[in-house]
Amino acid sequence: MRIALAMLFSGLALATQANGIYKWVDEDGVVHFGEQPPNSAEVEVIKKPKSERFKQWESEQQAALTEEQAKQEASKHSPEPQNTNKQEPQGSSKMEEEIARAQAQARAQRCESSQKNLKSLTTHARVREIDEQGNHRMLGEDERQQRIADEKKSIRDNC
Repeated sequence: MRIALAMLFSGLALATQANGIYKWVDEDGVVHFGEQPPNSAEVEVIKKPKSERFKQWESEQQAALTEEQAKQEASKHSPEPQNTNKQEPQGSSKMEEEIARAQAQARAQRCESSQKNLKSLTTHARVREIDEQGNHRMLGEDERQQRIADEKKSIRDNC
């Protein structure tokens, strides 16, 4: 009996460590904490999950955020009318460099993510994923091969 209780408590401790903890505020201003964040709210990660899926999601979110920031900076500093003396405005070259750097960083993150995905897809014959409802499902061989082709194309485009 003691052994069963010890196993139960250690299993619960491991399950608690594996999940992340998120914090968000709803429309009414009420602060919530939970293991599954809502899709519609700004979420703060209190404790990061240790799963590879979360790490992949985090790198993709960071790449998308970086790219979005670069687009916003580009739209803020739209080209001004050209000077008659054909000198380039001083701020535009710095902005262009920042935009190029942000785009290169986003591309590098997409490249790294695609490489990790490709490695996972090619080393494992049976790939399991979690859908939006939290259900687990196995990828069929045709779908796995399609994703391998997509990741290879992404690597060609971003690396």
